[in-house]
Amino acid sequence: MDERYLPLKEKELPTAPRSVSALGVGVVVMGLAIGTGELILWPHLIVKYGLGLLWMALVGITFQYFINQEVARHALATGESFFTSSSRLFKWFAPFWFFSAILLYVWPGWASALGTILAELFGFGSYVSWALICLLLVLMMTLSGRVAYIILEKSLKITVPTFFILLVFSSFNILSFENIKEAFWGLLNFGYIPNGIDIPTLMGAVVFAGAGGLLNTCISLWYRDKQFGMGKYAGRITNPISGKIESVSVSGFSFPINKQSISDWKKWMNFVRIDQGLIFWFLGLITLVLLSLNAFVVLTPKGLIPEGINVAIVQAHIFGEGWGVIGYNSFLIMAFLMLFSVMWTIVDAFTRIITDILYVNSNSGPFEKYLSFFKNVPESYLYYSLVVVILSSNAILMTFDQPLVLLTISAVLGGIAMAIYVPVLIFLNNFKLPKELRPGIITNVAMLLGAIFYITFSFVLIADKFGYY
Repeated sequence: MDERYLPLKEKELPTAPRSVSALGVGVVVMGLAIGTGELILWPHLIVKYGLGLLWMALVGITFQYFINQEVARHALATGESFFTSSSRLFKWFAPFWFFSAILLYVWPGWASALGTILAELFGFGSYVSWALICLLLVLMMTLSGRVAYIILEKSLKITVPTFFILLVFSSFNILSFENIKEAFWGLLNFGYIPNGIDIPTLMGAVVFAGAGGLLNTCISLWYRDKQFGMGKYAGRITNPISGKIESVSVSGFSFPINKQSISDWKKWMNFVRIDQGLIFWFLGLITLVLLSLNAFVVLTPKGLIPEGINVAIVQAHIFGEGWGVIGYNSFLIMAFLMLFSVMWTIVDAFTRIITDILYVNSNSGPFEKYLSFFKNVPESYLYYSLVVVILSSNAILMTFDQPLVLLTISAVLGGIAMAIYVPVLIFLNNFKLPKELRPGIITNVAMLLGAIFYITFSFVLIADKFGYY
């Protein structure tokens, strides 16, 4: 049996779309990124240490803009997922990404947070009951669409603008021009690190100012299913109940380099830059700043420094004091929409990663003989079956406390994964793509700086977790 992955097949690069309606993956990534970092972690740090720290959030989300762009670059050029392309370099990446995804995303923390928000909003029921309802809602919405990615994107194109409008409304009612000016200067306060701050926590906040962990790499699968670039030939995950099953290619594609294809390629990359730059980077940064600034303005005068999901709940009570039931409910609804977007997107990303690795490696490559059970299973069947399994597992795990060892492993693994895949991505795009498709000097410098930061963060985090920092 040939242990190599199947070679790339040559086809013509499709013509880039002209309409802005083609944008959308940026909305999905923003829906993914607004959870812990934007709603909880950064507001907590800003309340505790001041607005002068915002420059580090700017650095973190800027690093992730370039990562997202480069993941998309390779996906558009090959129609292949990052997980397959990286495994062509080193076969053990496939099981590493597989088990890392399980350790990072199997625990239902988002469902618990959502349950807490809804119990607070409605005033009855346990957080577990509401969390189970949220898990069921994710399952129903996932099964309602003909194409898995399209239903996710369409739903987030409603929820993301809705919570953003609620956020702007809340901010308009409490922020002054002086507050906004102070936040702006905080974004430019490069080099400021307050005394006494926990460095591993601060570096972790920078890492997760955006998506973080393995989640950025799932962008390759979303652009593929959106049929961007060579992803048009790859096939999509479709609902076996309500849609026609599409054949999904095990290997990627290449296209001939000529004047027309280079012109089309530049148009494709412009779409990616707008998608990730305007929606993920710009609106994501505005969201992070407003959430942090709101928390700073309402919590600091009261001397409150809540942690975890209480950051949102305490703010809701304070908004209620100033604006009554409307202020209280508006803030909790906004928090619910944000966290629901995160949970659904993480479930989708986690499932896609596991599905892609199982599907590709059961049909080609060095692990084909070990995964023969999955060989004739269409990718769509794998995806929807795993969605049910993952959500059912979440429902069961909800009643248990997360084991300390798993919490420690997942915290360390998120940083290690980024420290590994960012250098791999730099190598793939600079040495495995035709020179006409490779990134420019600015992108390479930004990616290199990001790689250095994530590698440093991994060493600091490991040292901290084992008591050496």
